[in-house]
This record gives sequence, C-alpha cells and structure tokens, in this order.
Amino acid sequence: MKGSCIQVSQLGLAYLPAKFADFCASGTVKRINAAPGERSQAERFLKQGGTLVVVGEWDTVRDFAAGLLSRERELVPNASDARERKLLSRSLRARIMTTLQCTPLGRIFEPREIAGFLGEESLPDDMPTLIPVTEAERLLGIPYSRVFVEAAGAELAVHPDVLAPKSQETTSLIRDAITLCEPDMPQEPEVLDMGCGSGALSVVAWQVLAHKNPRVTATDILNEAVATTRFNWRRLAEQGKVGPMENLSTTCGNLFEPLGNAVFDLIIFNAPWVTAPAHTRADAAIMDEDQRTVAEFLNSCASHLKPSGRVILAYASNAGQDAVSRLEQFIGNAGLRIIHVLKTRIHTRRAKRRWQNVYAYILRPDTRG
Repeated sequence: MKGSCIQVSQLGLAYLPAKFADFCASGTVKRINAAPGERSQAERFLKQGGTLVVVGEWDTVRDFAAGLLSRERELVPNASDARERKLLSRSLRARIMTTLQCTPLGRIFEPREIAGFLGEESLPDDMPTLIPVTEAERLLGIPYSRVFVEAAGAELAVHPDVLAPKSQETTSLIRDAITLCEPDMPQEPEVLDMGCGSGALSVVAWQVLAHKNPRVTATDILNEAVATTRFNWRRLAEQGKVGPMENLSTTCGNLFEPLGNAVFDLIIFNAPWVTAPAHTRADAAIMDEDQRTVAEFLNSCASHLKPSGRVILAYASNAGQDAVSRLEQFIGNAGLRIIHVLKTRIHTRRAKRRWQNVYAYILRPDTRG
C-alpha cells in the first residue's frame, strides 16, 4: 500500500490511495449523506476547499455528485487561464468522494484488481477506502471499453490510463515470433510478458504454447496495467480462451526490478518506440528518451534468461533507421545474438512519414567465443 490513513469527520479512519492525495492534501474531510437536504451544506463545504465523502446507495451517491458537479462554476474560484481552470476542475472532482463499499465495483472486480486500478498493490480490509465518485464511474466502464485483438481471437477490456492494443499488425507479428520459438520451449515453460499493458501478449503467448502448459508472468510499471491484465485473463479463462488463474502471476515494477533472480525460457517485450521524454507514468508505454529503457532491458536480459532461452523484442522505426541501428548495437553489447527478424509495416500519424516498419527480433544468448 502506498496511500495513507486519514481522519474523516463523522466516519473515522479511512484509506486514501496515493494517486488522490494531492487533491486532498489540505482542508477537512467530512462524511455526508447523499440526500437532497444536504446539497446546500455540501456546496458550502466544497467552496471552502473541503473534501466530501458521500455515502448511501450507489445510484443516489452518483446523482448527488452529478448535481454538485453541475454547479462547478459556482464551486471553484475564478481561474487566471485555461490550465488553472482545468486543475481546479480536476480538484473538485477528486474532492467529491465516496467509499468503495458504496460502489458496485466489488461485484465486478476482485480486490487485487480494484487495488491495481487505484494505483495500489493492495487495500486495507479494516477500514473504508476512499475513491472519487467520477473515478468509480470510470472504473465501472472498463468492462465495456473493449478492443478486439485478432491474434488472440478475443476482446480485451482496457483501463482508461492503459495503452490499448490497437496495432493488430504488431500483435500478430509477435504471435508469429512466439510460434517460431515454440519448438525450442520445454514443457511448462516460464514466460515473461514485460510491460504487459492490457495483457494481450500474455494471452497470445499462452494460446501459442497452451499444449506445453506455460506459466506466464506479467509485469508492468503501472499497477493499473497489471490489474487490467489480471481482469482480462480472468474473463478469458471463464471463456476457455486461456488457462486458469494459476497459470498467471503478476507483479508491478520497473523492468526486471520486481522479479528478483527469476529466470525464464521466453521473455517478450514490446518496447517503447518513441525516443522522447515521458511526462506521465502512462507515457512510459510509448516514450523512451534516448532509448534508455530498451538498453537497460537488454543489459539485464542475460541474467534472467535460461541458457537455452529466447527473447522476443518488438521495436519500430518511429524514430528513424538510426534508432533501429543503435538498438541492434545494444543487442550485441548485451551478449545477445539475433537469430530471426520478422518485419511488417504499419500506418503512422507522423506528418512526414506515412508508414513505419515494425520488427520482432528473436534473440538468444551469444555463446560464441
């Protein structure tokens, strides 16, 4: 847990996830019933900078919050510019909270999934957890925000802050690479999906290697992504499209950091392709300034790869052919050898380049010399 326990007037101690802490750092936090007669009191409290914890039946809580937000112009101070106005609006939404117990989230998601969606490893079970009403509404939309992934033959739900698997060509290319690696995989291979996102490659890896009963480990720097992968795997397991939950383990952290000394038969990484700085945590899925992330990944691969293991590294020419050439130098410097390169082309939105190449490198430890 990364959040903190705070005192809520008329409620007692409650848990505040870290991602909402900045909006509730000052001012009193007070419980209020979602009743029409409480509306004026709630508005005055919000104007003073306080944080509300609205309790009651979910439909009533949601309607109460919507009524308050409809008066946003009266509840927030005048802003000097558009940026400040946006921040004040976000603050107001974050300060109209409820408890998880007042939402239907627990009827849809498992506790670990809810914790991850809130950016946490876990949540306490001995006190209520606070969540903005608008955030609860966002999370309730996850099961309906789906992307069909051709290579998996399935729809995957996507958290709003997690990169959706929209590049069908890339996912299919990686599936082809996994198929090429399949003859070299032992029974019950240990597979790592690095930067799992929505879990598309975890699903595809299991499907290709299903007859060998793989054990898939999915990691990501975002707890939201790890939780999305767990939710999708659970849904697809019920449909018979992947194995049971026992075949999947998940953990959150940067690259190999959370994996200790674990070693794998197959490591899959759809690396970030844009050589620009990441401005948010979610940007890490596509932004890699000076190719630092992919270089660090490659340098750490050897110590997490079994002697006969394979690495599948997906990369694109988004930053030009020079970036691809540097990547191939990184591969050699990391003690790895390219044994296959698969390639396809995808559309790009860049003004000066309509197409870009996507590569799937199949690597193994370089034992020559």
